[in-house]
Parts: sequence; C-alpha cells; structure tokens
Amino acid sequence: MRIFEAWGHLIRDGIARLKHAWLWMVAQFIGLALLIALGILWTRIPEKYIWQVALTFLVPAAIIFAFLILQAGTLRAWLRPETAITTEAPSGLEDDDERQPQRVRLIWGALTLLLWIAVGWVLWALLDRADDQTYQWAGYLNSKFWPQARATWGSFEHLNRDLEWALWALRWIVVPGLLIPLGCCSAARGLLRLPWRRALPVWGNWTWWPVVIAWALIGEAWPQTWFNADPHGTVHEQVWRVVLKLVGAYLLAVMGWNKVLGWSAMLVDPTPRTKLDDSFLRLGLSEAATPAKAFAPVVEEPANESATEPQPPPPDGIVGRPLPKGTDDTPGNS
Repeated sequence: MRIFEAWGHLIRDGIARLKHAWLWMVAQFIGLALLIALGILWTRIPEKYIWQVALTFLVPAAIIFAFLILQAGTLRAWLRPETAITTEAPSGLEDDDERQPQRVRLIWGALTLLLWIAVGWVLWALLDRADDQTYQWAGYLNSKFWPQARATWGSFEHLNRDLEWALWALRWIVVPGLLIPLGCCSAARGLLRLPWRRALPVWGNWTWWPVVIAWALIGEAWPQTWFNADPHGTVHEQVWRVVLKLVGAYLLAVMGWNKVLGWSAMLVDPTPRTKLDDSFLRLGLSEAATPAKAFAPVVEEPANESATEPQPPPPDGIVGRPLPKGTDDTPGNS
C-alpha cells in the first residue's frame, strides 16, 4: 500500500504542476514540428549567392537555439515556482542556498544544455561503434560456448539479438536516464550552482527508471513496428499510411518526452509533504518534509483576585446588610 500511496502522491503533484507547464507542453508539440519543417527547408537552400551561404549557417544555429529554449523552458515550468520554494521549504531541513531563489536566466539555462547534449552525443557515438561490432562479438561468444549451448540459447542469432537489445537499452534508457536529471538542474540553476545532491539521487530513485523505460518502449520501440518493409495497396494509400504513422510516432515521442521531463523535475525538486513520514523518506520521494503546524499555546486568563481572596470580617455591631439610600456609610455615623 505504501508504494501505491507514493505513486498517488507523485501523480497528484504532477497534475498540480501541469497547470504551470501546459503552455510549454503545447509549445513543444508545435515548436518541434516547426523546427523539423525548418530543418527540411534548410536542406533545400541553394548556395549560389552570399546571403544563401549565410543562411546555411544561420538557420541551423537558430534551430539549435530554439530547441534549447524549448527544452529549458519546459524543464523550468515543471519545477516548483520560486515563491513556493521560499515559503514551503522548512528551515533546518534544506540548505540555505537551496531555500533562496537562485535561478539563472532562461537563455543561460538553455545554453547549459549544450554540455549534456554533447556528452550524450559522445556516448551515442561510442554505442554506434559498438553496434557495428555486434556480429563479431556474437561470433566470438558463440565459439566459446559448448556444443549444446551453441545450438540453443548461445547460437549466433540469439547472441546477436541480445547484444542489439543491450545496446538499445543503453542508448534509449541508460543515457537519457543519467543526463536528463542533470539537465533539469542546470536549466534552472546553471552549471556553477548545480545542485548535485538533488540531481544524483534521482539515479537511484525507484520511481525514475520505470518512467524512462516506459517512454523508451512506447515512444521509440513501439512506433518502429508500424513500418513494414513490404508495400501493399495503391501508391496513394501507402503515402497516406506513412504520413499517419509518422504523425502518430511524432505525437507519442513528444508526449513521452514531456512526461519524462516533468517526472525528472518532480524528483529533482519534490514538493514537501505535510507530514514527517520516515517511510516516504526511505522510499526517496522527498528529501524534506514540512513539520506539523504549530498551535498557539493556550494562555490561561488570570482569575479574578477579588473573587478568590477572603474578605475581612465586618466590624462589631455591623450587620452585613445594604444601607438605605441617603445615609452615610461610615460606621461611626450610622
């Protein structure tokens, strides 16, 4: 039950943050489509005049800059507002620098994403080189197994398939899962004030990797099965079928990408809970919890001293009755 309650808390938190991030999500769907179209037009620019040659350099730079702005803006929109950070963060449970709003400008946060994109590009290049060697590795491993294994699970086909699956998991699950939390922190705080203690624990969070795996399977692996190499039907039907499949693959990919960005922002910048629940802290859902509201101490009103103090006895000869009006209340004049 704890696991379901934890997932429910994250889902409610995501729905609450969606109110601030939905505009950037719509911009992702529209903006990425426009950037893809602009990239296709860029390949059609001739290079006859000087201004055309200049466009061949300016258009890619504009596409990259717009892409970085879209991603940085989406990541920052999924984070908690700066006012919530200063008002909800309890003193003593977080560092003083994390309780203060220290977000950099959007343009500087977007430029920091270039570092993580470069790291991902280098890792993907290494995986591409490893992908070219799967046939050799499968043949080498197959030659080292005993005869019965080479005919069953250790065959060349099985080993080559398993190696391709492993490289696919490294390319679409491990590399994005490691770099997205870092990009989420740098887009908001920059590289110099990067909160490593918030980004690195996401790697070991049990709620992070299932989301990345689901995005990789739904947004990348599943659309790959839509495109059949064997054509069938008329040319007109084939064209429309391919167009619809491309649109569906694009929508799934962008939707899953936005979900991963939002989920990483919720884990990097968790909403403080209303109770100090050790079980949730052990699950890694939040690094801080807000203490219970302090009740004002009950101040007892001082009792009426005149009602509690004993009254002195009346003098001799005086009856404790009220005097008539118009008479002197002095005992000697009664």
